[in-house]
Amino acid sequence: MKPTDFSVAIQKFFTAFLAQQRGCCENTIKSYRDTFKLFLAFMSETYSTSPDKMTLSRFTSKEVEEFGKYLSKVRSNSDRTRNQRIAALRSFVKFLQYEYPDQMLQWQKIQSLPMRRHANKPVSYLSQDEIAMLLSKIETKNDMGIRDLALISLLYDSGARVQEIVNLSVRDIRIEKPSQVTLQGKGRKIRVVPLISCTVGILKSYMERFNLMRPEQSGNPLFCNRNGTRITRFGIAYLLEKYASEAKLKMSSIPDNVSPHLLRHSKAMHLLEEGCSEFAIRDLLGHVDLKTTSIYAKANQEMIRKAIEGASKKKSRSGDDFSWKRDESILAWLNEL
Repeated sequence: MKPTDFSVAIQKFFTAFLAQQRGCCENTIKSYRDTFKLFLAFMSETYSTSPDKMTLSRFTSKEVEEFGKYLSKVRSNSDRTRNQRIAALRSFVKFLQYEYPDQMLQWQKIQSLPMRRHANKPVSYLSQDEIAMLLSKIETKNDMGIRDLALISLLYDSGARVQEIVNLSVRDIRIEKPSQVTLQGKGRKIRVVPLISCTVGILKSYMERFNLMRPEQSGNPLFCNRNGTRITRFGIAYLLEKYASEAKLKMSSIPDNVSPHLLRHSKAMHLLEEGCSEFAIRDLLGHVDLKTTSIYAKANQEMIRKAIEGASKKKSRSGDDFSWKRDESILAWLNEL
């Protein structure tokens, strides 16, 4: 069977564009893949267009708009999830604009489809006391406990994404001063994050216990599971949830669901509370846009409270120094409105 122009474009989009040009990580590519699987299933179910007969002529603003409704009404996706799916299709459209410029009007109509507005959820995070309680619940009497303490301490201290921790090799850790970890983030971008002495001590004990200090171990995974293979995102999430449940018995303020990303939020908030600039936090977290980092400043109610208290302590102007009534020019201007 001769492949359709849609199947040719899809293959080139994933292999040449996402993987090679943009350097997207495996998880990002899987997310895009899942979106197109849903879209093709929608086309088959709604328009009786099977995947092997799907063409670019059927990929119009009408189908994309109906796909958005399908996600919301049939699959009951949130507006945020719907927007992520539509954004993946729009990324494909940007690619098509260069590959098929003769159909530019068709692509521009898809790009002009509005996204759903949704309320931003407040950023949740653990306090420094809650982080300390969480770490205290990790028993270090056995090898797995020593590993777990090193893993979760590094996850928090580096502010890393969970996949960045999964991808770490032994050579990415520098124990000697300046102590640091080298992380590979989204788009294969590399960043170096300094580590505090406490985390370095924990990592050193772990690496010595597991014989990871030897030069021949440098290319091996930093953290492995019980089977001796690289630990997974789900494995880290399981460990964190287990210790968080134990910590919650002692400190009820700890939320029910503690995810690896919550530790990333927590690190950012703690740095902000200590007076670290948003620019430094942006670089540490590997954000591309400062707008992404600014959500922490907006969410930090403690900083807002201190700012208000500080402003209230400043000497206010007295009535003799300032009076609206004596400024005849302002009153005259207001009266003319």
